[in-house]
Amino acid sequence: MDTPLTGVSYELPAAKRSLRLTMDVSRPTTLSSVSTRVTAEWTFTSAHVTDVGQRLPLSVVRFTPRLSTESTAKAGTRFSVPFTVEGAATARTARKLAFSVSYDDGRTWHPAKAVDGKRLDLRHPAKAGAVSLRVTLTDAAGNTLKQTIHRAYRTVK
Repeated sequence: MDTPLTGVSYELPAAKRSLRLTMDVSRPTTLSSVSTRVTAEWTFTSAHVTDVGQRLPLSVVRFTPRLSTESTAKAGTRFSVPFTVEGAATARTARKLAFSVSYDDGRTWHPAKAVDGKRLDLRHPAKAGAVSLRVTLTDAAGNTLKQTIHRAYRTVK
């Protein structure tokens, strides 16, 4: 599908089932050198509902780092990346909430420390480059999210 997810509706099976929804959105680097690809995969259980407008038990994580107008941060420094969990889960109700960071376009991933359920505490390498962020979440009902922002922002010297 090449349309935004806003306002999209789906008819779900009547029987209770475990379902998987995936999203993969890319944009050319000619438009922007950051957030060039965002992927998300949700697993959740759903059964027949009578309310047509009922929302699925999905969550998403929003990252809000303080960046320059060029979407950059300083290389070789500690850097705080605030985040919020939205949707069915929150940072407080999530059973599992784990973050990873990649400084080599996703070839390798390293655990990222979350502080107070509100921000990531990162240590940028001295070499300038791109920073990708990944989160995995499991809520109290067992619904999951795996979300990756490829090249979320860049670091500069």
